[in-house]
Amino acid sequence: MSDEGRRATDKPILSGPIEEESLRADRDLTREELGQTVSELTDKLDVKGRAQDKLHDTAEAAKEKVTETTEAAAEKLGKAQAATSRKAAETKAAASKKAAATKQAANEKAEQAKESASHLAAEAKESATQAKQAADEKTQQAKAQARELVDKAEAAAPEPVVARGRQAADVARKQPAAVAGVAALAAVVAWWIVRRRRS
Repeated sequence: MSDEGRRATDKPILSGPIEEESLRADRDLTREELGQTVSELTDKLDVKGRAQDKLHDTAEAAKEKVTETTEAAAEKLGKAQAATSRKAAETKAAASKKAAATKQAANEKAEQAKESASHLAAEAKESATQAKQAADEKTQQAKAQARELVDKAEAAAPEPVVARGRQAADVARKQPAAVAGVAALAAVVAWWIVRRRRS
C-alpha cells in the first residue's frame, strides 16, 4: 500500500457531518489503492506469469542466436548429412553381409540337425528290428523246446494218455477259464490229500 493510501485511511471516517459524495470518493480511492496493492501482490506471486515473461525473453534471445548461427548450422548440417548417408550405406552393407552369413550358418546347422536326426532314426529303427528279430528267435526256440518236450512226453506216455492230453490241450485252447478253474480245483484237492496224509 502506498503512503497516500495509508494517509487516506488514517483519516477518521466520522470527523464531521457525513457527506455522501466524500464517502464515495473515499471508497473509490480505497478501492483503487486496494486494487493496485492486489495487482502488485499478484504480480509478485504470479510465478507462471513471471516464468512466461522469462520464457518470452529467453525465446527472443534464442531467436536472435538462431538467426546468427543459421549459416554455420546449415553448413554443419550438410556435412552431417553427407557423413550420415555414407555411414548408413556402410552399415547397410555390413548388415547385409552379416545377415547372409547368419542365414548360411543357420542353413548349415539345420542341415546338420536333419542329418543327425535321420541317422538317429535309422539307428533306432535298426535297433528295433534287431530286438524284434531276437524276440522272434527266442519265441521260436521256446516253441521248439516246448514241442520237443511234448514229443518226448508223448513218446514216453501210452497212447490213451497222449490222446487224453491232446483233448485236454484242445479244451484248454478253446476254454481257458474252465481249464484254470479245473486246475485250481485240482490244486486244492491235491493239497487236501497231501495234508491228510501228513496228519
